[in-house]
Amino acid sequence: MGNCINRVPLLGSPSEEDQDEAWKKQTRGRIENKLYTLVDLKGPNSNTELVQIWKESGRPGFMRELQSNEILLPYLYERGEGKEVTAEEKKEWQHEKGHESNKHAVKNEDDSEHTPRKACWSLVHRGTLGETALHLCFLSNNPMMTKIARALLELYPAMAFDQYEGQEYYGETSVHIVIVNGDLHSLKLLIGRCGADANARAQGRFFMPEDCKDKMKQVTDYEGYAYYGEYPASFAACFENKEMYDYLIRKGADPNKQDTFGNTVLHLCVIHNKIDMFFHATRRKHKIRGDPFVRNNQGLTPLTLAAKLGRKEMFHEILEYQSMEYWSYGRMTCSGYPLDSLDSVDRNGKSDKDSALLITLNGKTNEHLDMLNSGIIYRLLEEKWTTFARGKFYRRLLFAVLYLLAFSLSIYYRPRHLDFLRIENGDDVFRLVAEGFTVLGAIIYLVLEIKDVLITQGITAQLITLRDAPGKSLFLVSCILVIIALPCRYLGQRDAETTMMILAAPMAWCYLLFFCRGFGAIGPFVNMIYRMCAGDMSRFFIIYIIYVVGLAQAFSYVMKGVEGYQNEGYTIMTLMRMTFGEFDFFQFDKSRHPTLAKLLFFYFMLFVTVLLMNMLIAMMANTYQNISDRSEKEWRRQWAQIIMVLERSVKPSELKKLQDDYSVDMAPEGIEERRRGLMVIKKSSLPSKADKRRTAILNWQVLGVDSVKNRLQEQATQKRQKPLTTVST
Repeated sequence: MGNCINRVPLLGSPSEEDQDEAWKKQTRGRIENKLYTLVDLKGPNSNTELVQIWKESGRPGFMRELQSNEILLPYLYERGEGKEVTAEEKKEWQHEKGHESNKHAVKNEDDSEHTPRKACWSLVHRGTLGETALHLCFLSNNPMMTKIARALLELYPAMAFDQYEGQEYYGETSVHIVIVNGDLHSLKLLIGRCGADANARAQGRFFMPEDCKDKMKQVTDYEGYAYYGEYPASFAACFENKEMYDYLIRKGADPNKQDTFGNTVLHLCVIHNKIDMFFHATRRKHKIRGDPFVRNNQGLTPLTLAAKLGRKEMFHEILEYQSMEYWSYGRMTCSGYPLDSLDSVDRNGKSDKDSALLITLNGKTNEHLDMLNSGIIYRLLEEKWTTFARGKFYRRLLFAVLYLLAFSLSIYYRPRHLDFLRIENGDDVFRLVAEGFTVLGAIIYLVLEIKDVLITQGITAQLITLRDAPGKSLFLVSCILVIIALPCRYLGQRDAETTMMILAAPMAWCYLLFFCRGFGAIGPFVNMIYRMCAGDMSRFFIIYIIYVVGLAQAFSYVMKGVEGYQNEGYTIMTLMRMTFGEFDFFQFDKSRHPTLAKLLFFYFMLFVTVLLMNMLIAMMANTYQNISDRSEKEWRRQWAQIIMVLERSVKPSELKKLQDDYSVDMAPEGIEERRRGLMVIKKSSLPSKADKRRTAILNWQVLGVDSVKNRLQEQATQKRQKPLTTVST
C-alpha cells in the first residue's frame, strides 16, 4: 500500500516479502468493501466519492456536503462521536476478516490489545487491513489528500483515535503515518486539537525486524524495513525530525518507554545510526530526557548496543557523553569514563557477558576490530594487563614450561619393558620424579579449573573460556588423560596407559599455543591456524569425505583381492595415501577390470588431488592474506582474549579489588553506591576554550570595535522607527 518516503516503505504498505498477499487482500477488498468507494490509495487520480466531491466543491463545499448529506455517518460510531470498542468486538472482526491475533504485542500494562479503547470508524466498515478513510488519505501523502484528511478531522475529531486492527499493521495510527510523511501541521492537529495518543504503539508484523516477523526471537539484529520502535517519539527520532520529536515530548510522549524488544528512543537512534538525534533526545531542555542506562530485552544499553552493531562513531560519542571531565590544560583533558556496561567486570566483581568490552571482543566485523584497537576499550585492556593479567600470564607460562619439561622427560626415560616399578639405575629414579611432578601438576591444574567452575565464575563463564582458548582446552583434556593413566598402570592395564600417554603428549604441548598468542611476533600465526582449522579445514574435510567414501566402495569392488584393498577400511587408507601422491600405478593391472580401475584412478586424481587440494590451498591463502593485512589488529584481539581468560580465573571478591586498582571512584558525594570509572588523560583534536576565546578576540579586532558599535546603533534606531513607520502607513 502506498508509495515510499525517503526510500523506505510507507507505513501501511507491504514489505517485499508480504507484497503479494497484502495486495491480494486489497484487490479483493476494493470489490467487496464500501470503504474503497469513498477513498483509496490512488489518491487524486481515483474516481472515489470523497475525491470527486473535493474536486467539484472545494473545501467549504466538501464539508457542507458531508454534513448535509450525512455521507460518512453510516460508517461512524455514535454519529462521529466514537465509542469504546471492546476486545470481544475486535476479536469478532479479526475472525471474520481472517486476521490472526497479534502475536507480536507485548502483554503488559501498556498493551491495548485486550482493553477497551475509543474508536470512531466502525469495525464493520473498515478496510481489509483494518484501516479507515483517514488512514488512506494520509497514506497517499498527496497535498490534496492531506487537505481532505484535515477536513475530516475538523468534522469528526474522534477519527484521530482510530488505529489499524489487522495483524499486519496492528496499532498503527494516523500519528505514525504523518510522522513518516514529515507533516508537522497534521501532527499538531491530530494530537493538539483532536487529542490523539502520543504514546500509541504500532505493533503489527510489518513493524518488526525481518527475522522476527514469523516468530519472535530472543536475539535479533533489529534489521527491518520499518522497525522504528513502535512509539511516535521513536518514529520521529528514526526520521531525525527534531521539531516533531520536541512537540511529542511536550505533549506527554515518554522517550524511555520500551517497545516489544525493550528498546527506547536512544536504542533506536543507535540502530539507525542517528548521532545528532541521540544527543538531542538527551538534552536537559526536554521535560523527559532519554535515559542512556536503560537495558533492552537482550540486556543491552544504547552503549553496548552500539558495540554489538559495530557503530564505531556512535559508540565513542556515547562514551564521551557519559564521561566526566576532571580538568583541562590547553588541549589536554583528564576525563573519567563510567565502567558500567563498559567493563567486563560488573559492580559485584562477576563477569558481565553483556558488557561493551566482551561484545566488541566477540564481534566479527572490521568495525569491531577497530573499536578494540583504539580508544577507551584499548586503554581499559592496557590497565587490566598492567594491573593483574601480565603477572598471571608469565606465572602460568613458567608453570607450563616446567610441566612440559617434566612430561617430556618422563616420556623419554620411559622403559621399553614397561615394568615401571622396577628401579635398576639412576635413570629410573629420575623418571619416577618426573612422572610424579607431571601427575602432581595435572592434579593441581584440574583442581584450579574445578574451583573456577564451582566457586569463581561458574560453568557458563568457564565454557566461554575454553571456547576462546582451544590450546587450553586441549591441555585440560591432556591432564585428565594423565590422571586416568595412573590407576591403569597399577591395575596392569599397560596398553591402555600407553595409549592415554600417547594421546596426552601432543595435547599438552598445544598449551604453548595459548601463550604464543600473547606475543606480537607469532600471535597472528596462531590465529591463522585456529581460523584455518575451524573454517577452511572443516569445509574441505566434509567434501573430501564424501568423495573418499563414495570412491572407496567402487575401488574395494574393482580391486578386490589386491593388497591394500582388502576391505573398505584398507581402501580408505589407500585412497588417503593416493591423495598425497603415494600410489603404484601398475597395481591397477592386477585388478579384474584394469581399464575401469584406471578410469576410477583418473577420476579420483582429477577431482580430489587436483581440484580439492588446490581449493584447500586457495582457501588457506585467502585466510592468510585476510589476517596478514590486519595482523597487528588481529594480534590485539588475541591479546585481549588472553586477558579475558585470565580474568575469569579470579574470584569475584578479588576481581572487585583489582577493579579498584585500575579505576577511580565516580560516585557523587553523599551516594554510597559503587560507581567506578576509567581515568584517561588525552589530547583533544578540537580547539580548547582558550583557543576559542583567542579566535573570538581576533575576529573582534579584525571587524573593528567602532564598526560593531555603529552596527548595533543602527539596529537600535531601526527598532525605534519601525512602529512609527507602521502608524504613518
